Amino acid sequence: MQQIDPAELSPGEFVIRIRRGVEAGCKLVVIDSLNGYLNAMPGEKYLYNQLHELSSYLNQQGVVTILVLAQHGFVAAAETPVDLSYLSDTVVTLRYFEAFGEVKQALAVVKKRSGRHERTIREFKLETGKGICIGEPLKDFQGVLSGVPQFRGNEKQVMKAS
Repeated sequence: MQQIDPAELSPGEFVIRIRRGVEAGCKLVVIDSLNGYLNAMPGEKYLYNQLHELSSYLNQQGVVTILVLAQHGFVAAAETPVDLSYLSDTVVTLRYFEAFGEVKQALAVVKKRSGRHERTIREFKLETGKGICIGEPLKDFQGVLSGVPQFRGNEKQVMKAS
């Protein structure tokens, strides 16, 4: 794992480092987050071209690639600075929502190119010692992904705080 400051490394040098890692046997690349990468690029059009070439190369090499893109808007409708969903085989959306005086997190798979996938929105938690805990579908909530959820059920239907 390498932490990279986009102010200290050009996007071209970043790609070269990734290619060297793949040539050395790397099978997983996580870019967290693309927001810094976007800020380092001279223009949005170049970002699209470079990410398309990079993701195509990684795909051809059999490398699993995870791109993280932070959305603007914490509790309102989320907006992304760029749309890279066309590069992705799977798009997972994570959202915060409030319920019963707690900030909770929701997970939804909004795109999957091949095979079946879950279409429900579920609560999830990251718990020390347990990892990722996925709850039941949030069937009694409306508007979780828009950032303005409305609850129409009872408290037993959400996961308890640990």
